[in-house]
Amino acid sequence: MPAYSRSFAVFGPHLRKWWSTPVDYAAQVQYFTQREISAPIQVLIGLGTGFNGILSLSILLPSARTPASQIAVAMFAVLQLFWGWRFCCRPWPSRRASLAFVISADIGIAAAAVLDASWLLGLFGFNAFAMISVYLMFFDGPKTLVVHVLWILLATAAFAVHVSTTNNFDVVAFTAKTLVSVAPVVATPLGIQLGIWALRNEANASVIDPLTGVLNRRGLHLHIGDLWRDAAPMNAEVAVMVIDLDRFKHVNDTFGHTVGDEVLIRSARRITRVVSSSALVARTGGEEFVVVDLAAPGQAERSADRIRYAIAAPSDHAITASVGVTSVVIARFTATGVDPVPLLETIVERADHAMFDAKRNGGNATIHIPHSV
Repeated sequence: MPAYSRSFAVFGPHLRKWWSTPVDYAAQVQYFTQREISAPIQVLIGLGTGFNGILSLSILLPSARTPASQIAVAMFAVLQLFWGWRFCCRPWPSRRASLAFVISADIGIAAAAVLDASWLLGLFGFNAFAMISVYLMFFDGPKTLVVHVLWILLATAAFAVHVSTTNNFDVVAFTAKTLVSVAPVVATPLGIQLGIWALRNEANASVIDPLTGVLNRRGLHLHIGDLWRDAAPMNAEVAVMVIDLDRFKHVNDTFGHTVGDEVLIRSARRITRVVSSSALVARTGGEEFVVVDLAAPGQAERSADRIRYAIAAPSDHAITASVGVTSVVIARFTATGVDPVPLLETIVERADHAMFDAKRNGGNATIHIPHSV
């Protein structure tokens, strides 16, 4: 029992955080984009949605027994075909478009099933609702999913009332039994989404350096494609800067590791403050940072100097940095068949050599080496 009590004590705050966290739809989509699987997922959603439309036209429409249900099935089929095309042939939809997809599907499914109340349409409606639930588990938040679940239960109740009236069943008993039967299945996606949310948070946390809050090396590799995901000038350069704090061991030995940690945190903040909002900043070693950013031709060294001056600005336990920088045209990364991670590591290694040259020359300097790959 004590173990269960501790588990529920931890679960409560976890549940509240899941419920209250604002939906970051762009980040939900980007999670898959960064892992190079968003395009296949998008096509699969489109194919499944389009198949629902074809199924509705070929099987459900001929089986609909009333003019109203025929109209509902036909409209639902057209919408499903449209959304299937939208997912397969267009960029990933915005959150507004995503909600329009969910709302139109929910209304269409309920109308088709309730207006006819045949067992075939009921079974189809339940399966179609389940597909929307799976979509929401991954691409929206708990509040939207709860509204969807309540809508399913409302549609199920309406369906049960229609069926029981048509077949002279006890309306209350039949509706209650139907809701009790479907409620656990309908509510299960909420628990699954909570698990997905926890795993996604843990995955995101695994790419962040816990001390400084910037990326770690794994995070740098994972996010490298973000630099050119939005349209970037083809003459832009990918500038890679390796920054190593000078005589950091002396700070640790003289003032202690607590002060050393404060210096690392301060340095990370200063680096982040002077680079562009799209730049990737990572701590890749004890006192070593890597910055990857897009720069106009010839501007990489100037960007590196801004970082160096920011780190060396007056403060308690002041410190300087040695910076090595190199760059390569963005076309090298975006060329067909190029894996950006090994290429990035090659450029980082060259910038690292430049940083050591700066350190051997006394530190607090920037050395730029053009990349030759």
